[in-house]
Amino acid sequence: MTRKLLVRFFIVLFSFLPAISCLYASSLTVETDYRVRGVSFSNNDFDVSSSTDARSYYSQRIGVTIGGSFAPGVRIATKLTAIGVAGSTSTLFATPYPNTTLTPYIENAYVVLTDFNDLPVDIIAGKQPLSYGDGLIIDDNGVGFNAFRIIGHTSWPIKWDMELVTAKLTDNFRPDADADLYGGVASTDWKQHHWELGYFRYINDAGYVYTLPGNITDITKEVYKQFYDIRVGRRNELSLYQFELAKQTGYITRSNNTAIALDGMGYTLRGELYGKNTKLGSVTARAFLAMNTGNDLQNTGTDNSFSPDLTRRFDGLERAGNGQLFAATPTGGYYTLPSAEYSGINTLSLGAEFSPLYGWAFSVDYFLYSTSVGPRGAPVASGFERLFGGEFSIGVEMDLAVKYTHSKYVTSSLSYNRYTPPKFDQLWPHSDPATRYQYEITAKF
Repeated sequence: MTRKLLVRFFIVLFSFLPAISCLYASSLTVETDYRVRGVSFSNNDFDVSSSTDARSYYSQRIGVTIGGSFAPGVRIATKLTAIGVAGSTSTLFATPYPNTTLTPYIENAYVVLTDFNDLPVDIIAGKQPLSYGDGLIIDDNGVGFNAFRIIGHTSWPIKWDMELVTAKLTDNFRPDADADLYGGVASTDWKQHHWELGYFRYINDAGYVYTLPGNITDITKEVYKQFYDIRVGRRNELSLYQFELAKQTGYITRSNNTAIALDGMGYTLRGELYGKNTKLGSVTARAFLAMNTGNDLQNTGTDNSFSPDLTRRFDGLERAGNGQLFAATPTGGYYTLPSAEYSGINTLSLGAEFSPLYGWAFSVDYFLYSTSVGPRGAPVASGFERLFGGEFSIGVEMDLAVKYTHSKYVTSSLSYNRYTPPKFDQLWPHSDPATRYQYEITAKF
């Protein structure tokens, strides 16, 4: 009953808001985006002889963004989001969202002040979307961070931008019991390349689960992580390449006051080639490499894994990462690895997309997954992966997809994904492929 009343309240609010706001705002925009997915998983236990591990559901995401400029240089925006599984209040895994019951919640509510006090400075304050680069280190995963950002612009000695950010992630009203984010990014375009230098500091005093040798967990007193990041890339009509290198330092203070030093590193390399007038229409060939250091659990003094806590890992009620099914991130994926000795997840992928008919796009991508550290005797990675630092194979994935663009407002897509774990009976008693089918429709207006 409460949920129905809340939904009706928002419907009435949206109906009258444009009429009310036009009395005060010089401009008003209302944007709506809707996405529905039909998802079907099979053979999640990698054993074709069982039939109790299949999962099928419809997930929905609805977002309404309302923005208004009430004075020159002042803009206020609010986004209300509802997300959930049709006919259920449960999800397949834990998500960061306030609720997953299709009850609206505030994803964003912030104010933007441009050219503050006639200076080349913009200020953004409030619960806002926050992501840097491809989300390797920082991404709000569609939740929104309570943040304060200052963005400066200058043309001396060259044109460049500087951004400072601070965000309150968890607030327990005590400095020694919160989770906070601080950082800054400087960016410029120089010699046909886009350059970014970043620094981020993540402090968590709210309690943090850390895995010790023997797969034992411990609640920490303090987590202090620093990330030094450099990104460089270039794009033109024929090609794209992008490189990102991140260094992690810091420490973790355990419950017994002993400290563990942090010293990890990760990098990504992305490349694309474009062809427009081929026999297959517009064609894109792409390659991607993501490598991350791992930690040997026997090393009790230093943790060498690259572990950004705020990396991009969720796309609504589905996982996000490298590969549509396994969805690899530096520290995990959709499937839990069978041993805590696996650490530092790496990805090597090749793919292509072509559009032989107007509005249609077909794609195929192949992924090799490995780790930098693993258990003794586990299957080794391919020779090509080992050239870049991958040591132990954790499986392969193939993704096939077709997408149709109905208009600039509506698209639909169908995909098939298959992940196959390595053959290693000690950890994977079964290694039959797991599959996922997904049909998706998105609409924006």
